[in-house]
Amino acid sequence: MMNSSAKAVFEAILVAAVILAIALMPVLVNAASQSRHSPPPFSDFDENSDGWVSEQEFNDFRAARMAAMAQAGKPMKGAKTAPAFSDIDIDGDGKLSEAELTTAQQTHHAAMQAAHGNHKDMKMPGFGDIDTNSDGCISGEEFAAHQAAHHTQN
Repeated sequence: MMNSSAKAVFEAILVAAVILAIALMPVLVNAASQSRHSPPPFSDFDENSDGWVSEQEFNDFRAARMAAMAQAGKPMKGAKTAPAFSDIDIDGDGKLSEAELTTAQQTHHAAMQAAHGNHKDMKMPGFGDIDTNSDGCISGEEFAAHQAAHHTQN
């Protein structure tokens, strides 16, 4: 059994920990969101660290990343429209500089945003938006109708 002063200290520490956790939550959520949607850095492509990305390094990294994402159940939606090595190699020297790769990544990301929209401003549907007959349950038909009306396949 704790005496009253030990209990007060414990409660103060517990309250401080909860406040700190709540204060840090937006930072942690933002960091997780950024890492999930950020393109891989140049150094990940440059396997031999020579300051350039060869076509072989580029293709090997892209294939490995696509396989890993598919294995994790998160296939890369933009893979079909991703630029080929020759499209990125602006100066045609057979290797990619960091500037060439970064520019291509930013351009492709912007194109994906334009094609699929920026989901940050998207309103999430409420239960009532899907439960169209207002019976308090979402049937398979209601869910399928909502999916068909609000989500398109590429």
